[in-house]
Amino acid sequence: MKSKRLISLFFFVGISILSFLGMELINPRVVLAYSGHPYFFILSVSPDETVTIRAHNFPPNDTFKVMMNKMGTKGVNGIVVDTISTGAGGTFTATFSIPDALKGQRRIAIRLQSTTGSGYFAYNWFYNAPAKSGTGDSSTGYKGFPIITVTKVVKDKYILLKMSNLPKNDQFKVLMGKLGTRGVKGVEVDSFSTGDGGTQTIKVKIPKSLKGLSAIAVRIQSTSGSGYFSYNWFYNR
Repeated sequence: MKSKRLISLFFFVGISILSFLGMELINPRVVLAYSGHPYFFILSVSPDETVTIRAHNFPPNDTFKVMMNKMGTKGVNGIVVDTISTGAGGTFTATFSIPDALKGQRRIAIRLQSTTGSGYFAYNWFYNAPAKSGTGDSSTGYKGFPIITVTKVVKDKYILLKMSNLPKNDQFKVLMGKLGTRGVKGVEVDSFSTGDGGTQTIKVKIPKSLKGLSAIAVRIQSTSGSGYFSYNWFYNR
């Protein structure tokens, strides 16, 4: 009698396990549930024309409006410049036009906000810097200022830092610090020479003291006395 009860118990448990596994296979949401929150980096800017972003970890089957506003607003109540559907979610690249009302602004905030009620949003900002209106050294022909963009992050290990409009023959140190510091007095993690100026991309390690932080500020600062600098931030994930 006891053996029959044990057999029945094993049979019930086995069927329950198979049913659960079957549910996971049939219903992908059990395995592929969305977690975290969306974020994006600025890939490139055509001053007063367009901005291109690289988005990461966006939820599937959602719709976002794209807004731009003045620096400091985080894009809240900004001008709606586009609407995008996330489809399968994850990662995508998109280009948006800068609205007439913000042309000429030195820095612009950009925000992606869900319109479905999911509550998801992400924001960032970028330099909108036409060369003709920037600062610079007229004796060398250099105009504007350096711009940095984080194009890749490997959590707690390193970032790829793209630097544009670098002045010629200058020396820079790369600093990282907590979000909100703009990298001022941060941990020096690298240094480089600009050579002919223009654009460079370098791989920069994340220092031990900042590992585990969800967001980190990064800054390049001239060490030659030219006064040039640039800063940005990134999600450490």
